[in-house]
Amino acid sequence: MAGLSVGGTPVTPARADAAPATGWTGTVCGSLTRVPVPFALDLGDDGLVVGYDTRLRAMSWQATTGTTRWYGGIEGGLRSELTAVSPGGRVAGTAAVQGPRYEIAKAVRVDGPLPLVPVDRSPDRYDTVRAVNDANTVVGASDPVASPGRTEAFVWTDRRRVLPPPSGAWSSTEAVAINASGWVLGSGAGTDATGAFRRQVLLWSPTGGVTALPPLADGSQVVPVALADDGRVVGYRVRTTGRGDAVVTWTSSGGYDVVPAPTPDGSPVDLQVTDADADGTVVGAIRDERATPPLRPFLYETGVGFQLMLDSAGAPLPTVPQAINGGHEALVRVGAHPHLWTPCR
Repeated sequence: MAGLSVGGTPVTPARADAAPATGWTGTVCGSLTRVPVPFALDLGDDGLVVGYDTRLRAMSWQATTGTTRWYGGIEGGLRSELTAVSPGGRVAGTAAVQGPRYEIAKAVRVDGPLPLVPVDRSPDRYDTVRAVNDANTVVGASDPVASPGRTEAFVWTDRRRVLPPPSGAWSSTEAVAINASGWVLGSGAGTDATGAFRRQVLLWSPTGGVTALPPLADGSQVVPVALADDGRVVGYRVRTTGRGDAVVTWTSSGGYDVVPAPTPDGSPVDLQVTDADADGTVVGAIRDERATPPLRPFLYETGVGFQLMLDSAGAPLPTVPQAINGGHEALVRVGAHPHLWTPCR
């Protein structure tokens, strides 16, 4: 297993046994503003919301100015969508080119005043874009058209570069997040160096070195979601039953912190983390069948704990938060429409 370099000194990924206290620690209310992006997918620190419209065209909306923008595709009127926005407002996503038989999604970003710029126009790979940072570095995954399922994690700065897996026979890898320093978070599935088949969390350095994080001691799976600027990996634990039940963070020096979902009545729950901001504040939702209503959206902060997210009337949000920004605003879908949830001041 490769070691991370912290302060120039290689370290081995560590474990941690102590779990912080759990339980609901309070509530946080917020107002809802309807977002005029029919299919909103991500949220920047300055209130920039990105996604696509009902005509399958990439678009954005700036909450502070009310400005809506549409972006050109790569070829004619083929589908495009923006799936990621950095804290400072860099945007990226995918747009289609015409393949021999059908449309092929290609990674795109916006450079200055130009329309969508593709990573390439080759019709032999499908792209999925998961994140972009303020340096305009894009990460995601690609699938060869001829061999679906052979997914490869990629990073794109001036050119596309495949992110290598650790030693072993890996059937697929994907990148899901990138922080301000250029560290990339993802996962991989396959046979590791010991001969065991597993899905593991992967962490790539800015130079491409890769580390496979150790599995949890009980055999549960960690689903990676976000990477804070201080290097914390953020995700959630999924038991062998398929249910998520804890927020998980990991650092190279301290290992894992596993924070169980609040279960005041001892009922089984299903927890999902959907996003975290650059400082590591987490949003997600817990389904608790003994609660009324059973869906409990949450905002989780280290040292504060789980806070139930409410609307301005004091009712739990009836939805799973999609994204969070540095101001702790959240992108949510209420009913048929996306909304910006802004915490009460």
